[in-house]
Amino acid sequence: MALPELPPPLEIPAETKRAVIDGMKQVLAALQAKGLFDAEITHSQILHDPELLYGFIQTYRKNEQIGTGIVVDKTGRQVTEIDKPLVCGVTLGQIQQLMVKTCARYFLEQDASDSEEIVTKTVTKKTMLFFTKTEKVQRKIGGVDPRVLREALRFIAFDWQMPLLGAYTELSLAQLLQLGENILALRTPESVREIARFDAAALKRARDVAQEDFVAMLEKRPAAITGLLHWPRDQYVFYRDLLGDKAYDFFARDNRYFMLVAALDRATARIYGDILAYMSTESLEELQRLNIDKVDVLVNAMRAAFGPKLPELLSRPGFTKEFLRKLVEGLLHMTQDKTRIATSALMTCKALVPQVTEWLGRQRSAA
Repeated sequence: MALPELPPPLEIPAETKRAVIDGMKQVLAALQAKGLFDAEITHSQILHDPELLYGFIQTYRKNEQIGTGIVVDKTGRQVTEIDKPLVCGVTLGQIQQLMVKTCARYFLEQDASDSEEIVTKTVTKKTMLFFTKTEKVQRKIGGVDPRVLREALRFIAFDWQMPLLGAYTELSLAQLLQLGENILALRTPESVREIARFDAAALKRARDVAQEDFVAMLEKRPAAITGLLHWPRDQYVFYRDLLGDKAYDFFARDNRYFMLVAALDRATARIYGDILAYMSTESLEELQRLNIDKVDVLVNAMRAAFGPKLPELLSRPGFTKEFLRKLVEGLLHMTQDKTRIATSALMTCKALVPQVTEWLGRQRSAA
C-alpha cells in the first residue's frame, strides 16, 4: 500500500514567502466575503492554530473557484492541481506544506514549553570580596526533546495531519525513528496513540515480521502489532494468507486467544478460516473439545444455517453458553460416519435459527 508522497524539500526565498502569505490573505478575505469563513479570524491566527488551519484548507478545497485571479500560474490561469507551479514558482502542495509545517512547529514548540516545569532554588553567591547574598534562581526542566520535534516535522506536510499533532507528541524519538515515513500510514489520532503503546523494539519486531505488509497493517489496524510480537514470520504468512485483510483483526487479539490458536494444527485452522478473526475466546475453547472431523462438520453447519449472522454470533461470549455448548455436547458422543453427523448437525442448526435470531435481537437491544 502506497504512502502519501511528501512534496520536495522546500527552500523559499523571503520574497516568495511574502507572495505566498499575500495570496493566503487574499484567499481568506474572499472566503470571508462570501461568508464561508469566520470574518474575525486573521491569517496569523490560522497559522498558529491547527484546527483553524485544517478548516481553512478544507473550506478552500470545497470552494476552489474563490482562487480565480489569485491562485494562478504565469499565464493567469487558475491552478487547482496540487503539483503544478503557481506564478510565484511554488506548487499548491508546497504551499500547504509550508503552512502546515509553520503551524505544526508552533504547536509542538508550545507543547514543549507548556510541559516544562519551573523549578525555584535558593543559592548563595559571593559579591565583591567578602559579602554574600542569597537569591532565588529559576530554571526549566522537562519539556519535549527538540530532536523529537525535528524528527516529527520531517514528515508533516498535509492538512489531515493537523488533528494528529497532539497524538504525535506522545511518541518518543526512538519510536519516530523506527517508524520513519511509515508514520504517514497513521491517519487518525487513535491510530497514533495505539502505536505509542509499543516501544521502538516492538515496532522493529513487527516490521521485521510483517515486512511488505507493515504499512498496510499500520493503516488498517495498528493494534495488530500485538500479534506480531508473538508469531514467527512463517506463522504470520500462514495466517495472513488464510485470513486476507481480516488477518489484521486476528493479530490484534489478546494473548489468551493466541495461546488457544497456537494449539491448532494448520489443517484445523484452515477449517475455521476467517472466523478466527472474530470468534470469541469462549467459542474457540468450546470448539476445541471436538476432533477435526466434528469441527469441520459443525463449522460448515453453522455457516449454512446462520449465514451472515455467524460472525456476530461467534463473537459474542453469550452465544457459547446459550447455544454452542449444546451443539458441541450433541456431537461429542456421536459415532456415525461423517456424512450422517454432518446431516444431523445441519438439521439441528437450522432448527435453532428462530431461537438464535430472537436471542441476537435481544442482545442488540440490550446493547
